[in-house]
Amino acid sequence: MSNAIPEHVEMKPNVDRIVSALYFVMAEAKKRGRNVSQYDLVKTLFLADRNHLNEWGRPVTYDNYCAMLHGPVPSLAYDLLKGNAKAMRDHGLHGVPWKSVPSNRSTKHFFPVNDALVPQEFLSESDMEVLTESLGVVQALGFSQIRRLTHEDPAYLDAWREDGGRSAYAMKLGLLFEEPNFEQAATLAEYSSYV
Repeated sequence: MSNAIPEHVEMKPNVDRIVSALYFVMAEAKKRGRNVSQYDLVKTLFLADRNHLNEWGRPVTYDNYCAMLHGPVPSLAYDLLKGNAKAMRDHGLHGVPWKSVPSNRSTKHFFPVNDALVPQEFLSESDMEVLTESLGVVQALGFSQIRRLTHEDPAYLDAWREDGGRSAYAMKLGLLFEEPNFEQAATLAEYSSYV
């Protein structure tokens, strides 16, 4: 029997935190008078989860990331943004507090349905701070620079396969730490079942 620490673990995504984080970012973009695309949202969550993990020892959303053609993507958040009915049913959701609005570009923009505040009990001050900062980075850098930045992430580089096309490959949580830490990743995966 081996006591080896697995390199790949999955967290139990925290649906309330994911919905709250997405809604918070949408509301923050709206406060700034900016549109926010699906791409902006998934990259903001990635940067926020990675930064919060390294500063505070846990991610904001507990979502699992996969490597896709344009970079790291939080799996459940992506499904919710795309309106995936099965993902919503599987996680006990009857809808989401936003709507997508087609734009004249190839992406969709997402806006909060109203100006109600996101339920604060699901996000800490540090969560909101890192989400705000990460949105600022994404909006300041734009698509090509964010794509380049996230494609250089060690967890993405480890997971991505050049022949992937539209495929998605699971990223290793342990590689999202500034110093790879599979032991801490395994602890977080276990802890995520209780959050």
